[in-house]
Amino acid sequence: MPRASSSARGRERIRAYNQSAVLSAIHRHGRISRSDLASELRLSPAAITALTAPFVEEGLVIEAELGTSTSAGRKPILLAIDYDHAYVFGVKVMNHAVVAALTNLGAEVVSVHEEPVAATSVEEVIRAVGAAIRQLQEAGDVPVEKMLGVGVSLPGIVAHQEGVVRHSPLLDWYRVPFAALLREELGLPVLIENDVNALAAAQAWFGLGRGHDTFLVVTIGRGVGLGIVIDGKVYRGPRGGAGEVGHTLCTPLRPRVMSTETTTLEARIGDAGLLAQARGLVPESTTGLGPEGLTAMAAAGAEAVLDLFQDAGRCLGVALADLVNVFAPTLIVLGGEGMRNAPYFFEETQRTLRRFTFGDLGERLEVRIDTWADDAWARGAAGLMAARLLDEATIPLHAAKVQLGSATS
Repeated sequence: MPRASSSARGRERIRAYNQSAVLSAIHRHGRISRSDLASELRLSPAAITALTAPFVEEGLVIEAELGTSTSAGRKPILLAIDYDHAYVFGVKVMNHAVVAALTNLGAEVVSVHEEPVAATSVEEVIRAVGAAIRQLQEAGDVPVEKMLGVGVSLPGIVAHQEGVVRHSPLLDWYRVPFAALLREELGLPVLIENDVNALAAAQAWFGLGRGHDTFLVVTIGRGVGLGIVIDGKVYRGPRGGAGEVGHTLCTPLRPRVMSTETTTLEARIGDAGLLAQARGLVPESTTGLGPEGLTAMAAAGAEAVLDLFQDAGRCLGVALADLVNVFAPTLIVLGGEGMRNAPYFFEETQRTLRRFTFGDLGERLEVRIDTWADDAWARGAAGLMAARLLDEATIPLHAAKVQLGSATS
């Protein structure tokens, strides 16, 4: 490669990196002056002006208001991201339905649509996703040219960069190039991600994780999942399978009603595991019962079910303590459908967690329950696409639609 060409490529990479850093800083602060950007990123004021100019011209970055001056000089102009500049779709794929949300770049929901799936075949899921997206396109008061892409979250091991679902037991999929197939159907750029990782990415950019460099998202419901954020980035592992905490081993600690058998964490505290254990404890009251029915029994004061939730709380607390001792996060976000039972186990979880964290790792640790609405999973997937566009928007977003569409993920 000629030296001049290599040098130009190097300069372009540096510029792209700096533009991404500028957008990230504006997003993180909400509003910030060019001079404060220059100071934080250690760039010259002239460089900041040159880097932000394309975004201001595009309309992605706006001059929001005047800041406070520390001297008698002119007040600085504050920059902000116009999150309504473009819109994305987020989709959560389940074995009985897909939930799709249309959101702006701030993952604020415009509208939601749920489409049932008759089967978990790839063809049926693509049909359902397409139907949901078209319904949102028709119902949303958003110009088509502002709809830039689709983020999809799925259960299982996902090769994020390749756009391939390597293995999803719930869907019974193996090595499915889902991003490419869906992009062909929709004519839009598609990113796919493990569902818990998508939730973690959205929490990092738009949710409880803002302000935390290293945090964990633990979801409880049909399964038990883990999203890992380290230095502001989702950690997926080299093959996309990191975070399968539900398949780690669990031995109940001083159980009230649980057996002392060692099995997986998911088998102990996931919805199906809790139901199976409850049926063994009170078979006459749990025949045909679903997860919500078990919650209702606890609310009605069923002693065996309350004891079961206390045991589950201790199992979760030990698992969280292990995670804290490995990752030393400053925040754990607990989410998922299983958090409907938080009133019956969360206190015990916190006590157990604090007991088994090493040294002072638990002293400044926040443990918070995710209170996003039922569309949180789809919003997380939309947030994933929005975060990618913002993080990598080194070109105007209308051009990003074309360029991202030519990639596999």
